[in-house]
Amino acid sequence: MRRGYSREAYLDLIERVRNLLPNVALSSDFILGFCGETEEEFTETLSLIEAVQYNVAYIFPYSMREKTTAHRRFKDDIPEDVKAERMRRTIEVFRRNATELNSRMIGQEQLILIEGNSKRSQEDFYGRNDGNIKVIIPKVTLNSREIQPGDYIAVKIHSASSQVLKGTPLRHTTLADFHEFVH
Repeated sequence: MRRGYSREAYLDLIERVRNLLPNVALSSDFILGFCGETEEEFTETLSLIEAVQYNVAYIFPYSMREKTTAHRRFKDDIPEDVKAERMRRTIEVFRRNATELNSRMIGQEQLILIEGNSKRSQEDFYGRNDGNIKVIIPKVTLNSREIQPGDYIAVKIHSASSQVLKGTPLRHTTLADFHEFVH
């Protein structure tokens, strides 16, 4: 898809970033079943996901869009059932790796920006950490102060899946105070 770099250069960049920022969270988009994609090319995508171990991934089957270069130049020749199978396999690899990565955060104190009510329970809020990973916390009062969307909350992580962390709110904080307190 007209990338101006090689796989090796990309992996080298990832290694340099991780050496500088060991806890960096990485995300990427993956479009599966692009015109002419071979099984070998798809397998290379899976091995890249294994090698990099992304915290967040947006995974989609390719679909032809009018007024794009691909629409003018290529034929959408990958059958929908092949795209669906590649999606299933990619999601499986991503979830396994992301669950392992996110599980390493259990026991850590993380800074969470509260975004709003959880979609699954009105008893919970959701927010995101600095890696853009969703974190669910119960609605509680901390030091006589209710938690509100827009608040920064220090949270101790107690469980993890490939998509979500869950934690216990500890205190209201700010960016500066959190980093001073934790470090």
